[in-house]
Amino acid sequence: MSISHIFFNFWRKVSMPLLAVTLIICYFTFPDNVAVHHTSSGRPDGYIDRQDFFYISFGVIIVFNLLLNLLKNQVEKLNFAQINPNSIWAKDSDALKKLLNSWFDAFIALVNTYMVFALIALSRINRTEDQKLDINYDWFVMAGAALLLIIIFYLPIRLLYTNPSSKEA
Repeated sequence: MSISHIFFNFWRKVSMPLLAVTLIICYFTFPDNVAVHHTSSGRPDGYIDRQDFFYISFGVIIVFNLLLNLLKNQVEKLNFAQINPNSIWAKDSDALKKLLNSWFDAFIALVNTYMVFALIALSRINRTEDQKLDINYDWFVMAGAALLLIIIFYLPIRLLYTNPSSKEA
């Protein structure tokens, strides 16, 4: 097993409970009405009930992780040599499966970790009495989008422009 496979598998397994604990802590620290939208001047103008936010968030997190793990398991069962017999990666199915597992683990872990930081930022905003948006979080959205694009495009670029190495097999 490669170090990246072990790292991303561990990160994925740690990120899910960390996300659940962060959501539970946020539930207890949020006010009854959670500010989820702000005007351009930073004043809150959109609220959601704390319990609604908790249950919707928990549902989205569970469904997202469940669906991606189910997709990961189904992709593992595919016979890529039958789908594309000319592919060098398909001929080395062990290396391809390890690459796909690592990619799915990295994708799930990144999204879970991003949601943890988003919940922490939302908790920070809602701790103040007036729930005013005092820090510009545009950088956070842009960084998350950039990381997501890197992860998404890593797999096709790796499959198209590299060959499986002997140490991955």
